[in-house]
Amino acid sequence: MVFGMKELLVRPLANHQATDRVAQKIYDEFLSKDENFVVFLEGGLGVGKTYLVRTLLGCAGVSEDVSSPTYAIVNEYEGKERLKDREVERGFAHFDFYRLEEENDFFARGFTEISDDVNVSCFVEWPEKISEVARKSFSGKMYVLKMEHGLGVGMRKVTLLEV
Repeated sequence: MVFGMKELLVRPLANHQATDRVAQKIYDEFLSKDENFVVFLEGGLGVGKTYLVRTLLGCAGVSEDVSSPTYAIVNEYEGKERLKDREVERGFAHFDFYRLEEENDFFARGFTEISDDVNVSCFVEWPEKISEVARKSFSGKMYVLKMEHGLGVGMRKVTLLEV
């Protein structure tokens, strides 16, 4: 366990179907219970971060195509989640900071309008590219989702931590 974080889930991922099942479990058991959350996704290139976010957004009722925000840096979505006897609309933002040149680009581009909006839950790829101050500007319950390669041919591992 990482100091100051609570380990919530650790799962091996052998294929897309396993990733889909883990995403559903993460959404149902953790994210759906929070009105507002931020998930910082850590892991190297090609480990499956965007695929996992796409699946999590599908679990949240996002019906539109979810694409990588590598060039746009942020994509925004609306989801309709079924809670007991009613539908609830939720806003989501999917950030990818891989292409940010400087830590201050986060503030210069006005991303705090999205990050501190209590009506928007966020998924953040490459959070290490922004400053600690920028990471703390996100509102909601905070999670870290670590993804790793190299656990055998085609195998990956996902670890969900609560900050």
